[in-house]
Amino acid sequence: MVTKNKKKKFVFGLKQDRQLDGDKMNSDFMQKVIAEGGKGASIAACMQCGTCSGGCTNIDVMDMSPRTLILMIQRGEWEKVLQSNTLWMCSSCYICTTRCPRGVRPSDVIEAVKAIAIAQGIENDSTKFNQIFVDLVQKRGILFEPELMQRYGGLQAMIEQAPLGIQLVLRGKMSPFPETIKNPQQFNQALQKAKKNDGNND
Repeated sequence: MVTKNKKKKFVFGLKQDRQLDGDKMNSDFMQKVIAEGGKGASIAACMQCGTCSGGCTNIDVMDMSPRTLILMIQRGEWEKVLQSNTLWMCSSCYICTTRCPRGVRPSDVIEAVKAIAIAQGIENDSTKFNQIFVDLVQKRGILFEPELMQRYGGLQAMIEQAPLGIQLVLRGKMSPFPETIKNPQQFNQALQKAKKNDGNND
């Protein structure tokens, strides 16, 4: 009598299918990401097929592919996620999201993790840029690019970008003077409401 050896199931190079082996997932960490903004992300549904990474337009400058980033989040390896530049290299083009066969939304996951990282005090060039950008928009309700450049890169950066800035002004793509929105009071009310809602979610 010939007995057949029961083969272990392999899924795209993984020794265990995490869709069946649920104890390999860190549900606490995934729930934290979902609560931050990835409610429709379906992180647990990822089967590591690599479709997201195959279509990523910025993968050549990332140290961790979108597929790997989702895997690290599933496992709860937060330190590896924080150290990855993928969070800051993602251009939010949503190609990964539109192509995923399981309905996972890597773009939403990355945005949610970025928010958590910033809240935890992660500092790098990208978080510095993001904070200055937000501060300036809150200040006037509209971005004034020369001020952004001055605060982010200093005088040297303004000098280096001056030729491009002049071209943008001449073509009407950028104003040489600061502008404000028509109804700043309504804008400020919207900001306060958003901050209040964010505080309630903590």
